[in-house]
Amino acid sequence: MKEVLDSRFFAAHFSGGDPDVADAARSKLKKLRREGRGILPTVVIAEVVNLLCRGIGRNQARAAFRAMAAYGLDVVPLDETIAAEAGLLKCIHRDLPLADAIVASLALREDGRVISDDPHFEAIQGLRVSWLE
Repeated sequence: MKEVLDSRFFAAHFSGGDPDVADAARSKLKKLRREGRGILPTVVIAEVVNLLCRGIGRNQARAAFRAMAAYGLDVVPLDETIAAEAGLLKCIHRDLPLADAIVASLALREDGRVISDDPHFEAIQGLRVSWLE
């Protein structure tokens, strides 16, 4: 099954926070890379680079982007079908951030699973979500 990585996954991966969570994220990333099942939406790249830039600076954010690009994940740009489906999800789930609607739409299209601990995803019917298992 394809797994769509959310921004919160990369926040855990790059964080200096809980070392057990960071290790679990790194381990998950290695497994997805080895199995060729990881999907990285371009909107997640934008969110993560912005988050890191604000937290640790532009140079470190650029370095993190280069690392993300080298992970061997399937980078999927926003296309018109995903955009339209994300808009419909956002219409139904008014509190759902647009980037999360895009991530969810991609996971639904790919019949995959979102890797996140974001509670916004739990409300979307038919969407599979898991964390660092």
